[in-house]
Amino acid sequence: PGIAVPGFNAVSLVRRRLLAAASAGPSHRPLHTTAPAPLAMKPGTAIPGLNFMKNKDAPVSVARAEYPEWVSDLAEPMVTLAELRRMKWEDSTDRDKMRYLKLTRRIRIKAHNVEAGA
Repeated sequence: PGIAVPGFNAVSLVRRRLLAAASAGPSHRPLHTTAPAPLAMKPGTAIPGLNFMKNKDAPVSVARAEYPEWVSDLAEPMVTLAELRRMKWEDSTDRDKMRYLKLTRRIRIKAHNVEAGA
């Protein structure tokens, strides 16, 4: 089901994209060129959407220094598949390797699903 577009084949499109991504050579651009996210809200501000408990006040944000260190890691953008493909396997961390395998597995699953549905 879906809209039939003349001359469009989803399976060949996925294959072309996968082949193009696999044949892309390494790039010399730096990884993570975005700036870190700014402080989202001032300390003491009620956090919207977390006031779901009855007879309790909504939680409020605290100073950035009061949060554990790993919380600031959540604001950093995740490494993209293109960046992971440019990395050398030996230079990547275990977390980068797991993310690479997850993203490539997701692409293979989607391609398989497209082929099975065609």
